[in-house]
Amino acid sequence: MRKSLLAIAALLFVTLFAGCGPKSQNKHPDTIVVALSADFDHLNPLLIQMSLAREVCTMIYPSLVRPSFDEKIGAISYQPNAAERWEFAPDGRSVTFHLKHDAVWEDGKPLTSKDFSYSYRLYADPAVASSRQDYLNDLLLKPDGSVDFDRAVETPDDKTLVLRFNKPMSESIVLDHFNDLMPVAEHLFRSIPATEIRQRAATLPVVGTGPFKLKEWQRQSKLTLVSSPTSVLPHPAATPAVTFMVVPEYTTRLAMLKSGQIDALVSAGGINPKDAVEMARSNPDISIIPVADRYFDSVVWLNIDGEAWRNGKRIAPNRFFGDRRVRQAMTYAIDRQAIIDGFMGPDYATIVNTTLSPAYTSIIDRSLPAYGYDPGKALALLKEAGWTPGPDGILQKNGLKFSFELAAPTGNPRRNYAANIIQQNLREIGIDCRLRFDESLMFNKNQNQYRYDAALSGMAAETLPFQLVIWGSDFEKKPFNSSAFQNTDLDRVVAKLTGPLPQAEQAKLWKEYQQILANEQPRTFLYYYAELEGFNERVKNVKLSLLATLGNMYDWKVKSVDN
Repeated sequence: MRKSLLAIAALLFVTLFAGCGPKSQNKHPDTIVVALSADFDHLNPLLIQMSLAREVCTMIYPSLVRPSFDEKIGAISYQPNAAERWEFAPDGRSVTFHLKHDAVWEDGKPLTSKDFSYSYRLYADPAVASSRQDYLNDLLLKPDGSVDFDRAVETPDDKTLVLRFNKPMSESIVLDHFNDLMPVAEHLFRSIPATEIRQRAATLPVVGTGPFKLKEWQRQSKLTLVSSPTSVLPHPAATPAVTFMVVPEYTTRLAMLKSGQIDALVSAGGINPKDAVEMARSNPDISIIPVADRYFDSVVWLNIDGEAWRNGKRIAPNRFFGDRRVRQAMTYAIDRQAIIDGFMGPDYATIVNTTLSPAYTSIIDRSLPAYGYDPGKALALLKEAGWTPGPDGILQKNGLKFSFELAAPTGNPRRNYAANIIQQNLREIGIDCRLRFDESLMFNKNQNQYRYDAALSGMAAETLPFQLVIWGSDFEKKPFNSSAFQNTDLDRVVAKLTGPLPQAEQAKLWKEYQQILANEQPRTFLYYYAELEGFNERVKNVKLSLLATLGNMYDWKVKSVDN
């Protein structure tokens, strides 16, 4: 019923615009309209988990620095933002940020170091349950393992922020992590108990210092941001307004882009490569911009018994995927190249066997097993793990049939296509894989609660520091470790990589990181793909990168009608 209602709503939405055609934008000539497949989870940096919601938050809230990716050397550098400069101690155990003196919240109150200090306590509070809570664990700790904020975060004056760490830290790790910990305004949140922040998420104030401010948010429908005239981070947005429209159906989004009813299509995989070829011929007014090596798709195999965990935090192996041999077999059983060839084409995707982006060519371990499509190898591993054909041809073990649901979010044609190929591949080796498609916010909630034995999901894993927060044996504090994978060797490698190291030792550890993931296969890593973003020619100054689709949205401008 819910899917039917969404489809009807999408059709009604198109019908409302049908008489307007490509010139429908003239009703709002200064507004850029972007279509998304699903709504944002939150507009509060304490609570966000979805990558696009994080990008929107960087347009509203203050971040310490502004990262940029140099494609020529494959490295990230950091430019000033809320912090105009910073200095690391020679021993790597502290950093001092000097904040801009003229940065203010949109209500006119100054942005101060106390906003950051106050917000860090919220990020660390278990009641808030931030997906970035773990970032604070590098600060000085108390004997009980909690953060010693009195010693770890100092605010000698309103424009100076000092962070002290429990070990020498890599500068890139600190800048990446603490840049992600965007603050909220203390003067607006101090009256809200931390225990109520998540339950009051829908009514929390959305007040920032960035180039945009919130005008309107109609849940599951549209979000409108407008230029914030007082922003110096880096400046008021060049365009008066950007509206994000929630349009669940891909074909509807595509039709709206072609007709001029929207200006950009950027979510849920962007534009299908096959559609892009036709659009290049029939819609020369649309620019198709690829963002390569930022996003990967994978099948998340839940390593634990999700019900046992939910009902008592008891860790027990998943009845299907708790065995490494089974997870390896799943990867051998899936024809990843067939998915690429049938949907994206070989120019738009690269098969991978870890989370590491192919963009980091200098540390990629090319000696890893390829896990090429090999049903025979898959069956041999499954037999070794105790799974043999039953009377009906379905594999079984101790009376348990190998029968499970593979969940995926709605509105993503690429994942829908992949799910069907995976179902067919597994059926051919005697596994009953049933498909389940849930609305995106429900999908994320269920995955966070370990309700899926298997889930086809994606992630933007563009930076090396973010690679280090995906995994961790204390998976309750690692929300991106959706497979609940535990491995002490990987914990050790990740811990070492957070510190300052000679380049040769870093490279050695990154290879060990890849070898562990390739051997354990906590997910079947399918491929990194090029997301094709579509923009109408009326939108100018768009610069996409490995780091963000909306990275320079504050510079986007609408082409003047006179031009």
